[in-house]
Amino acid sequence: MPPPLFAFGIANLSMLGWLAAAAAPILIHLWSRRKYREMSWAAMEYLLAAARQQSRRLRVEQWLLLALRTLLVVLIVLAVAEPYVERTGFASSSTGHTHRVLVLDGSYSMAYQPTDQTRFDRAKQMARQMVEESPQGDAFTLVLMSSPPRVVVGRPAVEPSEILREIDALRLSHASADLPATVRAIRQVVDNARGENFRLARHEVYFLTDLQRLTWAPKLSSAAAAEFLRQTDELSQAATLSLVDLGQPAAENLAVTGLRALDPPWIVDRSVQLEAELKNFGHQARSRQLVELFVDGRRIEQKQVNIGPEATVSVAFAYRFDSAADHSIEVRAAGDALDVDNHRFLAVPVRQTVRALCIDGRPSGGSFRGAADYLAVALSPEAQPASRALVQAEVVPESAIMERNLSRYPCVLMCNVAQFTASEARVLDAYLRSGGNLVFFLGDQVLPDRYNRELGAPAVGSAGEDRAAILPSPFGRGARGEGKASVLPSRLENRAGGEGRAARPPILPAQLGRIVEHPQSRLDPLGYRHPIVQPFRGRGETALVTTPVLKYYKLRMRPDSRAKTVLALANGDPLVVEQPVHRGRVVLVATSADPSWTYMPLCPSFVPLVQEIVAWCVGGQIEQRNLLVGEPLSISLALPATQGPVTVQSPDGRSRTVQLRSSADDATLNYTDTAQSGIYVARFGAPLKREEAFAVNVDTVESDLTQIDPEELQNEVWPGIPFVHQTSWLDFAAAGPGSPIRSRSRLHVGLLYAVLGLLFAETFLGWKMGHADG
Repeated sequence: MPPPLFAFGIANLSMLGWLAAAAAPILIHLWSRRKYREMSWAAMEYLLAAARQQSRRLRVEQWLLLALRTLLVVLIVLAVAEPYVERTGFASSSTGHTHRVLVLDGSYSMAYQPTDQTRFDRAKQMARQMVEESPQGDAFTLVLMSSPPRVVVGRPAVEPSEILREIDALRLSHASADLPATVRAIRQVVDNARGENFRLARHEVYFLTDLQRLTWAPKLSSAAAAEFLRQTDELSQAATLSLVDLGQPAAENLAVTGLRALDPPWIVDRSVQLEAELKNFGHQARSRQLVELFVDGRRIEQKQVNIGPEATVSVAFAYRFDSAADHSIEVRAAGDALDVDNHRFLAVPVRQTVRALCIDGRPSGGSFRGAADYLAVALSPEAQPASRALVQAEVVPESAIMERNLSRYPCVLMCNVAQFTASEARVLDAYLRSGGNLVFFLGDQVLPDRYNRELGAPAVGSAGEDRAAILPSPFGRGARGEGKASVLPSRLENRAGGEGRAARPPILPAQLGRIVEHPQSRLDPLGYRHPIVQPFRGRGETALVTTPVLKYYKLRMRPDSRAKTVLALANGDPLVVEQPVHRGRVVLVATSADPSWTYMPLCPSFVPLVQEIVAWCVGGQIEQRNLLVGEPLSISLALPATQGPVTVQSPDGRSRTVQLRSSADDATLNYTDTAQSGIYVARFGAPLKREEAFAVNVDTVESDLTQIDPEELQNEVWPGIPFVHQTSWLDFAAAGPGSPIRSRSRLHVGLLYAVLGLLFAETFLGWKMGHADG
């Protein structure tokens, strides 16, 4: 290896112009010299001989003081100009400056703290060192490798203080890292710098990372992997790549990987079963690991568990809530060097009772003659006060769709409703956006074409369209709505000007086909895979399987839908299907909720089946309250919504005011700053005056701290891509020939110390000379 070259340079070359100030002491000296006119005086002749010897000493002292003062000015100017001696591994120096892209790994594995510093703290410290020790005139950009990546400083910054300020302000998110997206962002930064700043002759990219395998060996499709490799290859041709390894090869870690509340709905004074899951990602067993339960910030219970190497255990807790509100739950298992994933949070909406609204499409004054009568009894079968019932069912006619505030009901059940207008479809769509849930039971009143048109795939109405509702005539109500029909204006719908409908996802999970009148005596629970029917497993055929169905609508599943079949008939036709819509869930039952089409309401399985459907729907609301880091907090409010301030409090206690986005049907809160895990609280002003809690958790795939070997990275991830692997900034000076790194030693600090010494010397000489003259 050839010896390193040394070169002297000046960081602030323009400051050398101030060397002209060094002439100031000389000019002052010359200006101060007195002009004498010589005159002979005999009486003084004998003194001149004695004074000549003394004047020589004074002249020497004055010249010495003048030299010291001039040197002081010169050294101060040189110190400000920052001279340095640079050592480089290049055989020859090149002209121009260097653009350095500092890429700090922002995934939460960088919060691992093996010493008094986390990996991220070390990365920031090393980035500062790079900036401070790089030659003046070099430029820097800053990228945080996260998901998604964040370009903090996109245009090359020449002033070190600017980039140092941004480095100090960096905060570690609790997200994972997206390496392919980061490479694309870096390439864009480098391409922009090459096109806009021609004085930057070299471009260097430094990844300050722990080389976690999940980040550096991403699982990509073949097409995505090829694109990732192409982007990296083009980046390596435009800039040199260096990896600064800040990880530890044998890092141990324990994480709380799951937390859930069982058996919804969650009601006041009803015991809630909680289940937490812990995983040991290390190779050492953990004995007597402490696991703590916190509710609303108060520690409630603690347990100890033993976890083997790379093992997973479950820990069960139970808690009884005493108030109807949003409650925050935390399970904590502290004790290792990565604290971020030692916590798991859960936001649970607890109610006094679940209010269910049953829309009866065929109301009747007699007992058990209406379409929703059996359903209401199934929801509230116990003879107890309504205030203590698990579900409080309320039966209303179909006009309540437009007259009632549906947001007050977690679940709305439609029973044999004949049709829906466009206005009603918009109301139901807004209800689903706000987190509500819909259950449809069909029957002889139903007009399938109207269902498919208004609740199926979105359609766009033309201007001036005269909409009408086709209602079954009381003279001829048939199973398919056959017979005479009367054409009446749409229910509660004023469309004088003709209003088109905005595109929206279909509400129904399937389209309604023809009526099938071949009785089926058996049901197929499809292996009891769906959560709605899982409780029926092992209860025998009489519980669910042997339930006669006389008539039903044949449901057509759309190939692009997310609908799932909950329960099927023996011939394979779906009987109960569901799908998520917006923030709610929709369940479609192909038969009726009364004995006109099926004997199910008369069977013992009807009560638990209906209750499981409602419980599953209401339980889906907890999914909207429990998110992963980076997912937005989204709340949709039915109009009229609050006009007052809406504030969101983050886990660190900071509050931000957020503006609602209003539309014709609802008002939406969308809060995207969820980079930290913990409990977020949204507070609404008047007239709502309520709070909603959200739990944001880390994605624990990042908890596996296994590193990727540089050789494996070279062979499998970046084949043919040149890069330098280092473990510290100090190693870069010895990286060898061709290394993009240069180190330098600055002299300005020594010059400033010399200035200080000269000031003391000048003061001392001035005092001594004045004292001697006296």
